[in-house]
Amino acid sequence: MSSIIVKAMLIVRNGDKLLFSRGFDDVKKQAFLRPLGGHVEFGEKGEETIRREMQEELGCAAKDVKFLSIIENLFTYNGKRGHEIILVYMGNLADEALYKKDSLTFIEGERKMKAGWFSKADVEKEGIPIYPPFPYFV
Repeated sequence: MSSIIVKAMLIVRNGDKLLFSRGFDDVKKQAFLRPLGGHVEFGEKGEETIRREMQEELGCAAKDVKFLSIIENLFTYNGKRGHEIILVYMGNLADEALYKKDSLTFIEGERKMKAGWFSKADVEKEGIPIYPPFPYFV
């Protein structure tokens, strides 16, 4: 049975750059970028999800977290259809040292993932899509 997944994602600004994780769709053979965040657990509010996910993924607290928008995203990833409702927040990372790093390694489940700071020009130069589609650089 398919179901709708509720996620919370955090937009973190560093000057003209935003923090995105790197992903890859093996079926489409396509790299993509995505804000950090994760599944909202039962009984958990979106802002609590952001705080938990940043602690789990980066080992860092999130601060100044503010609700921004909701996105409904219908997509296909690795050949499987998906449907998610995403609570989008904007905020900052409490660990100032993370803003000085070009690339970050974070943990998602048991996998080590890569993230980094990307400007609009970086994204356009690399020709890599950002999912879910949203006007991130405004």
